[in-house]
Amino acid sequence: MLQSNTRYFERSEGDGLWRRSLYTYWKRAAPPPSMLSFDAPTREYCVTSRTVTNTPLQALVLWNDEQFVEASRKLAERTIRTGDDDALRLRAMVLRAHGSTLDESNETMLLEALAAFRERYAAAPDDAAALVSVGESVTPDDIPASELAAWTMLANAVLASDAAIVKD
Repeated sequence: MLQSNTRYFERSEGDGLWRRSLYTYWKRAAPPPSMLSFDAPTREYCVTSRTVTNTPLQALVLWNDEQFVEASRKLAERTIRTGDDDALRLRAMVLRAHGSTLDESNETMLLEALAAFRERYAAAPDDAAALVSVGESVTPDDIPASELAAWTMLANAVLASDAAIVKD
């Protein structure tokens, strides 16, 4: 009889890599660490509702976990392909991630952040290439790495915002 050894995690490959986290293998007393950061209860008891928190550990997971960085890059790719106007692109990104629109002051701040990211990655092409190579999905050849990196950082901020992660 073949037994499953769940002591050591082995990341799936191919189609299995892109499964939703709904299918994450979960031990009774040890949920995946990223889910613990988002207040997932252990399976030792039943809960009818989960507490809603927003902690620095959640930001750490959202900003640094490979799957979230890759998701940010894919959102950035999709956003870049929506047109040439940065303000329209940004509005489309926020609408897609939050289901709501930006107010003028936040739009201005995010456009300023985009300009700073563009400047930073134009001056450091190796950093841009390293950022956009995170993950297993193919990096597009038709978008300059510095532009994709700048939008990836912006998408990462949008996806890590309270409006994207907290549902009331």
